[in-house]
Amino acid sequence: MALNGSSARGVGTPSAGSGLRPIGLAELATAVLVLLGFVVLLQIHDGAYAADFDFDADSHYVSGLMIHDFITSLRLQSPLAFLKNFHSHYPIIGIGHWGPLYYVVEGLWMIPFSTGIVSVLMLSAVVTAATAAITYKLAAERFGRLAGIATALIFAAAPVIRESSNAVMLDGAIALLCVGAALAYIAYLSSGRALHSVLFGLIAAAAMLIKGNAACLALLPPFAVLIGRRFDLLHRPSFWIPVPVVATLAGPWVLFTYGQVAQGFRYSWGLTYLGLATAYNGHALMVVLGGAVVALGTAGFACVALGRRIWQHDNGLVGLASLLAAVWVFQSVMPAAFQDRYLMPMLPPLLILALVPVQAVAAWFAAKAGAERALLRDPRRMMAAASVILAGTFALGTRAIEPPPDFGFRRAAQQVWANRISTNPSVLIGAEREGSAIAALAMADPHRPSLFAVRGSRLLGGGGYNQQDYAPRFATAREVMAAIDEYAIPLVLLRVTGRAGEWQHLRQLAEAQALYPDRWELIYRDPSVSPELRLYRIRGNDAKVASEARLLA
Repeated sequence: MALNGSSARGVGTPSAGSGLRPIGLAELATAVLVLLGFVVLLQIHDGAYAADFDFDADSHYVSGLMIHDFITSLRLQSPLAFLKNFHSHYPIIGIGHWGPLYYVVEGLWMIPFSTGIVSVLMLSAVVTAATAAITYKLAAERFGRLAGIATALIFAAAPVIRESSNAVMLDGAIALLCVGAALAYIAYLSSGRALHSVLFGLIAAAAMLIKGNAACLALLPPFAVLIGRRFDLLHRPSFWIPVPVVATLAGPWVLFTYGQVAQGFRYSWGLTYLGLATAYNGHALMVVLGGAVVALGTAGFACVALGRRIWQHDNGLVGLASLLAAVWVFQSVMPAAFQDRYLMPMLPPLLILALVPVQAVAAWFAAKAGAERALLRDPRRMMAAASVILAGTFALGTRAIEPPPDFGFRRAAQQVWANRISTNPSVLIGAEREGSAIAALAMADPHRPSLFAVRGSRLLGGGGYNQQDYAPRFATAREVMAAIDEYAIPLVLLRVTGRAGEWQHLRQLAEAQALYPDRWELIYRDPSVSPELRLYRIRGNDAKVASEARLLA
């Protein structure tokens, strides 16, 4: 699927005759391996392997862990019953709010490569490297190998991509499948074969079974028709094949879970959100890639969508421009939240389209010098110019990366297991970032699920999605202590930051510790994090037998 092939209507692309050749499977595989090494080096530099999982990543990890344990349990049992039991022990399963497909991939990956942090971060690195390798292929086939190397490295090193590689996130997989879907649709634009249309539909359905924002791919074919002036496609039955494919494979899941997903929407549909999202997304792109790269990419999109017909007959550029437009429009309309990671599928097409005006300007100067053919047939000069411009503007214009967090939970989890009581295997999490603590405890569990990780925000507080409507359940520290005794909880993992807006039950736990010093026995503290993380044994409860029925409920 080379970008410099002829279109389905027999019109050559701008790069036809340039001497550039398609990237074969062997070279693509080599690119994946080289880029994988680059991504792993970035992970090590950023300290990812010593960090805790943060928001969403904790849920994605535990959800994949559950799938792994279900597969390896080798017992005939109801998947739903297994999920409920596992979630009762480690209450942060994300299946339902997010699709199950990536968790299945994650669970299968863990079977040969272990359930540890090195294993799952390697999976994230492979996803990033694969997306960067496809970016290399698409850019190199159109603009030369050095330009392909530059765009691939810039993609892998972009702050939002590094943050995704340093965790277990679904957005990297969505970016990979969106670029893969664009690649399939480019093949369809060139061949008109139903096979490529089916392939596009299968990839789109797979993406939607991972996360709902993959629905942006529904906009790719209409934009391809508009940008490429391919209105003839509307009369072909093959054009409509993705509709029943996606509706059959992903439609039931999307309809069944939409109500749960919509609970996470932070905004409402309408023009107000459109204006806010447009401003945020534009700013986010400039922060991620730098203003100059975004300006070049925007100019490249304009060249393809509004420029000369020779660009509009380049199926590769049309497919990339269509993906860019599809993601932009979808993320500007869908009122989920403002997150730069939602724009990750835009980065490969934006980087490649940024090379279009570079090529056009170089060709213009070459024509003025009377050496257009010599320049365009010398890929070294073209690649060098594009690489220097892209790499330089990227390095000068992007933000610093957010380092992966270290909350101390992975170290504390080992202490929880060292002090776990077999007849009363529960621990109350009295700290912010409860999900991070749950992920650490689940990772350390040698007999999953054999520990009840009790969320303080649920036992001692209440609220809706992400505790948006949080309110403390009790008025005093004495009532909090009574609740701990009622459930016979023997261990409490406690950290109180003292920040404004902190969950009130955390301060109540600190007050309970001060009120009953004879019952709160400090057995572990981690001063390397601030405020320090502490593990207490609750005297009296450590001698009780847990009521597993109540904990399961």
